[in-house]
Amino acid sequence: MNKETTKAGRPKSAEKRNKILEAATDLFLSSGYSGCSMEMVAKQSGVSKQTVYSHFSNKEALFLAAIEDKCAEYQLDDRHLELEDSDLTSVLQERGLQIVKLLHDERVIAIYRVIIGEVNSSPRAAELFYQAGPKHNLEYLAQYFLKFAKQPLTEALADKCATMFFSLLKSEFHIKSILGLDFALSEAQQIAHVAFAIEQVERFIASTKS
Repeated sequence: MNKETTKAGRPKSAEKRNKILEAATDLFLSSGYSGCSMEMVAKQSGVSKQTVYSHFSNKEALFLAAIEDKCAEYQLDDRHLELEDSDLTSVLQERGLQIVKLLHDERVIAIYRVIIGEVNSSPRAAELFYQAGPKHNLEYLAQYFLKFAKQPLTEALADKCATMFFSLLKSEFHIKSILGLDFALSEAQQIAHVAFAIEQVERFIASTKS
């Protein structure tokens, strides 16, 4: 995971960092990745450009932090890996619902649209987004399968299970959301959707037994 650059001396202000991230996210959504600059972020957040650079080494680091911050809002981090007395189904239920809710977030949908719109002009933005968002989630999911599955899995099989589960979670509603079509799932539908995805991937794991 990418971390913003810090320097020796007094601690950075969490409040200023949050203001910078909020301003940067707004600008990435309104101006795109290529149209946003560190100067613009400084002006919109009400701090100096030097302050922005003291928290984030460059625009790439700022963009990665904005994506990671949104994932953290939905607890899409490694806290599940600290569990010792849990099982794969319960871990996937919690993580899966968090991912589905993330994909319902209007700002997340908006950044997907921005990235797709700039895929030819700013391919680096797409790469950064993939690393901090989807790839990050796939890596954690693979670790869940390795740690919590009842039967031992190879890393290759765990990666395949993670990709399968993530794809099932996105399903049809994700592409509909990006296209601006009616997509939203109710709370009950989200829970049922996650349960279906878990059932399918667990069936797949069971089918791999020799």
